[in-house]
Amino acid sequence: MSTRRTAALTFVAAVLLCSTLAVAPRAGRPVRAHECTITANDFAFSPARIDAKQGEILRVAFHAVDIPHTFTIDEYRINKRAAIGQTIVFEFVADKTGTFPIYCSLTADERCRRMKGELVVVKQP
Repeated sequence: MSTRRTAALTFVAAVLLCSTLAVAPRAGRPVRAHECTITANDFAFSPARIDAKQGEILRVAFHAVDIPHTFTIDEYRINKRAAIGQTIVFEFVADKTGTFPIYCSLTADERCRRMKGELVVVKQP
């Protein structure tokens, strides 16, 4: 089996495993994972905004289309890099409320610094 095919099958298996994981309940209510796909292409994030509720688990699939990009949120200490055509899947808990900038931290091309997005986390009702 080719290395590329093995990597693709491993990625699919990981996505399937992640989507079937049980999430621990909190205060009698199950906490649901909020899944989103963010694409970095032509020096822009799409979508450029993620909305979440405090305490929610965010499962992000970050995909770089044209060149390597990062998905960086300083306040959450997140800095994930995806190579050309690569998708990185990661999770974190949106435990802080507010609006947090998302940006690309790479400096090889000045246009990367203009890539902006935001994570908006609101308090649970």
